[in-house]
Amino acid sequence: MNRRIAWALAAFASAAAYGPLAWASDADLDKVREMLRLDTERALAAERARRGAGGEGAQPPKVARRPDKLVLSAVYGLRGALTAVVLVNGEPKVYRQGRDLPFGATSASSDYRLHRIEEGCIYLRKGAVQRSACFDPSASLPSPPGLAPPVPTPAQAPPPMLPMLALPPAVRP
Repeated sequence: MNRRIAWALAAFASAAAYGPLAWASDADLDKVREMLRLDTERALAAERARRGAGGEGAQPPKVARRPDKLVLSAVYGLRGALTAVVLVNGEPKVYRQGRDLPFGATSASSDYRLHRIEEGCIYLRKGAVQRSACFDPSASLPSPPGLAPPVPTPAQAPPPMLPMLALPPAVRP
């Protein structure tokens, strides 16, 4: 067995034996599992090609490409001149009604083209495929690289209220 495959399997088995680490998030664990799966597929395909199990001139199997992740993080402007900020695989793209491509893109780029913006959703197309994304208030723009996340400020006390005015004493006859 190829040493590379044996090492990958041993690493995977030891990681599985200890279970998920307490400090790792589920998203991180999913990424690691996906990378291990892809690496294992590539290593097995390379081993098959080296041994000639697939016949002469066999190509390694192509890994299916995941669809792009689109998140609409902001829509602003007036009707007819709306601007939308879309995160395409985490990268912000700014689309404006009346323009097909995002700001900064050239006609030769492989970016999504704007079809329409309406009712809190954006409709994009890339070739024959049309995709849409609707506004998600929890989405935010990624912070620029090299900057530390903002430090949360301690909660401030609410501003003092106006003093209550006492009602005049009731006049009794």
